[in-house]
Amino acid sequence: MKILLLKFLIGGSTVAFSYIISKVIPWEDFGGIFATFPAVFLLSLVIAGMEYGNKFATNVCRGAVFGMTGGLISILVTWSMLSTTSNYALSIVTGFIAWFGSALTISKVVSLVHHAVAHKSLKHSSTHVK
Repeated sequence: MKILLLKFLIGGSTVAFSYIISKVIPWEDFGGIFATFPAVFLLSLVIAGMEYGNKFATNVCRGAVFGMTGGLISILVTWSMLSTTSNYALSIVTGFIAWFGSALTISKVVSLVHHAVAHKSLKHSSTHVK
């Protein structure tokens, strides 16, 4: 429970800080840069490593690659929708769907490629053993 509270406090503080930065600094994009600060990811990585070991932390990192790549796709979809429709609710929902769908798709594709390469490698090494 303490860890969940810590994640909430750090994540919420990061969001609040990005909002304050966007109001204080005249550069409009600066708040958006801070909005993508990976505080929750970094904290999750530290906690995963401390509680469950390096292998689990490595899996958290790998999953974060898929999620963060999906985050980029979400941003592009949300931005595109907002630019064309000016509908915040629709843009946010569409962006969320794009994030989730793309992160899962990327994860699945990477898994399939990994298994295909591993299978090819095993097949290749077994032909040289004979």
